Amino acid sequence: MKRPARRGLVLFFIFAITGVALFSATAQEDRLSRFATAIKAFEAFVSEQMFLDRMPGLSVGFIKDDFTWARGFGYADLENKVPAKAESSYRLASVTKTVTAIAVLQLAEEEKINLDADIQTYVPYFPRKKWPVTVRQLLGHIGGISHYRDYAKEGYIKVPKNTREALAIFQGFDLVAEPGTRYNYSSYGFNLLGAAVEGASGIPYGEYIAKRIFEPLGMASSRLDNPFDLIPDRVRGYQFIKGELKNSEFVDISSRFASGGLRSTVVDLLKYARGIINGELVSQAAWKKMFSPMALRNGLFTWYGMGWDVEPWDGHFAAGHGGSQPETRTHLLIFPADRFAVAIASNLEGSNLIAYVRRLTELVLDDDIDTSAYASDMVLQSIYAALNLTFNHGMSQYQWNGPSYSQNQNEIRKAFDYFNENVSEKALRQDFETRKKKILAGVHPAFNQAFTIVGTYMATALEEEWGKDKLVTYLRQGPVAFFSDYIKLTASDSAPKRHPRFRPEFTSLMADWEKDWTRTYTDEIKNLSLTPGSDFVRIMPRLKQEFDGAGLYPDFTAALSSAAEHYLRKNNPDKAISILTAGQPLYSASPLLSASLGLAHLWKGDVQTARQFYVRAHELDSTHTAVGVERYVASGSFLARAEKPKEALELGEIALQFYPKETRLYIELSDLCVALGQKDRASDYLRKALQIDPKNENVRTKLRTLEKQRGTK
Repeated sequence: MKRPARRGLVLFFIFAITGVALFSATAQEDRLSRFATAIKAFEAFVSEQMFLDRMPGLSVGFIKDDFTWARGFGYADLENKVPAKAESSYRLASVTKTVTAIAVLQLAEEEKINLDADIQTYVPYFPRKKWPVTVRQLLGHIGGISHYRDYAKEGYIKVPKNTREALAIFQGFDLVAEPGTRYNYSSYGFNLLGAAVEGASGIPYGEYIAKRIFEPLGMASSRLDNPFDLIPDRVRGYQFIKGELKNSEFVDISSRFASGGLRSTVVDLLKYARGIINGELVSQAAWKKMFSPMALRNGLFTWYGMGWDVEPWDGHFAAGHGGSQPETRTHLLIFPADRFAVAIASNLEGSNLIAYVRRLTELVLDDDIDTSAYASDMVLQSIYAALNLTFNHGMSQYQWNGPSYSQNQNEIRKAFDYFNENVSEKALRQDFETRKKKILAGVHPAFNQAFTIVGTYMATALEEEWGKDKLVTYLRQGPVAFFSDYIKLTASDSAPKRHPRFRPEFTSLMADWEKDWTRTYTDEIKNLSLTPGSDFVRIMPRLKQEFDGAGLYPDFTAALSSAAEHYLRKNNPDKAISILTAGQPLYSASPLLSASLGLAHLWKGDVQTARQFYVRAHELDSTHTAVGVERYVASGSFLARAEKPKEALELGEIALQFYPKETRLYIELSDLCVALGQKDRASDYLRKALQIDPKNENVRTKLRTLEKQRGTK
């Protein structure tokens, strides 16, 4: 069912022959042969995916244990037909933030920085705000510092900036929230941290990271970007403008020096990843700090640590970061416990690299990283979500911290009680919203990370009974096998009486799901890789036939939604709609498919049909991320970037139907109205936002500025 690579279609995207496999002698040749099949399959995948993405150039590599492979594909310079190489030099964009975080933690270990000190301790010239902002809060994007306010101006600066000039861009901005109360991704916050590195160390940021990070790891091709320097193997950047590939606009990125100002190669990034896996640069305690998600005052995790995204991948403990800016898109993913990492960089702005990262990870680890399951209604889907959260976070924490989450018997008992009370079909059908919220919160400190404790305890018990090799198999089989085997273990007469048990209602459902999953999750399905080029109209009916009669079966709605978005980017909404429609008979209760169809119809300008699909998505499950505020904001930005501000405005109005008290939506709509020249309407949205949140100084400032502009005309 997997489509073969389109070898005859790669006229525009001829692979660079140059690559690198960093190995030596016969022993290393054995390791190469171990990964040869995975590499060959990945190269075929890249061939097709780059063609679909119209990607000019790409460099990618991985490390596994002591083996390293990297290669370039396509062109580093289209005009001069310069092939991309493993050693091609790309702007790293926000992957830079991980380097800045390490520098801060190094200085903290040397007692030159106190993580809980106000930032002005190290950057005295930065003005104080309404509330104090600490170094630790800045590392986790919870310090209230604004991100870009007017990216059209702030994101396209043409002249070099020193540290003080870079900070001057935003030093007059009010905080967007009280520190510790809201996650607000902020490149400006990391520029502040870069200034703190300079203040604490007494040397320039670029000099510090070169001496303390790049040189110790042998990263000779890594440095602050400079448009005037001669940099070997520098790639040229590209963007799409109205569907046509064009050169990137020139931007001097010294204004984002510590948040997105570095340039490097995937070979160097893999050296960086190996140093992290080996525990170099800082102590093990510091790595634990960096790779621990921060929690807001309300007790919810942000899934961002100190400079790193730290949300698990299918039971694997993961740390990483993506980057996006003019000329580039990058991603670094590390599984420290698996001694595995992927580094990837492209010279196409706005490209989606996660598909490449995911596929390479699956092939090298022989794992189905994006495994998910579909059940027939929102209650059963919520029960599976609880399984997945428990498995994902429990196994991840067990990988990284061992059984530390599952030592206190009283906590374990309370965690299982929480699971049993909320992961219940009867309880969900009686009070869905309350129980679903508790399921989604089950991995957060606000509810004592109950699901994580349950999952970690299960992992401990299963390894004690059947060994580490058996535990690893669950990373391939998924949460159903994980739960089914634990239930069988606790049902055994020889099982220790201390093992907590799940309720009979739940164990009965797991027995049915195990049969369904064993039948539907076949080797063919495990190896099925769906891309935008797949024939969904043919594949979906076949899958429906194969899954017929099962109460639980593999969920490919994410692949359907991703493929549809691909065709929207190519301004082909009819193709997007045909793909999503093909999946509806199989996944009729999917909020994601309904919301995706809403977006596709809105792209066409059919507001009435779009609204109907969004209403349907909320009816299916109003708590689903597909209809959350974040998704509405992201989809609105997607439409605006595609030069569809009117459609983005319509989407905002649809969102307000469901979230009438969400301040962010009014702010987004105000900005869209300004772009459309509708300043009266923009002011109205800001006034409504102030009615909801009268103390929001950010909104008040925007309104004053807007009214001042109107008054001068």
